[in-house]
Amino acid sequence: MNQVFLGEFTHAFDPQRRITIPSDWRGAKVRRTSFYLLPGRHKTIQMIPSVSFSDVISKMRKVSFADAEASLALARLGRMAQYCECDKQGRIQISQRLFEYAELGSGAVLVGAINVVQIWSERNWAKSGGSDEQVLDVIQKIGERPDEIADILKGKI
Repeated sequence: MNQVFLGEFTHAFDPQRRITIPSDWRGAKVRRTSFYLLPGRHKTIQMIPSVSFSDVISKMRKVSFADAEASLALARLGRMAQYCECDKQGRIQISQRLFEYAELGSGAVLVGAINVVQIWSERNWAKSGGSDEQVLDVIQKIGERPDEIADILKGKI
């Protein structure tokens, strides 16, 4: 069963760029929770549980090495991506490259985005704007056209 990520949490980084993941998101039944960190839109880090990432990997493996554009995109993604496991205190360490990409400072906002966690800089999250009405509009569209969720959400939230 896939985990659902809900809520918003603000946490500080320690000097090693480690941040605590909320216990609800770590899963109580597993000894070591692991995630893949990928660069996301709006200067965010997308934190995807390992169990869900296997679906992403299987789709990426279908890309032909002869497809120059897709091959370059995968190389750029792979260069930035990071695998991490929560330590005994429930922390993950974010690579310097992703830390700089997401413009993170002393703290971050961890946002449950249903199937992934988004890690935002406090400044960028405050600037992200949007209204509850816009969110409701997107949800309505999802209900009207469930087969086109990816197209509806692209660039909306």
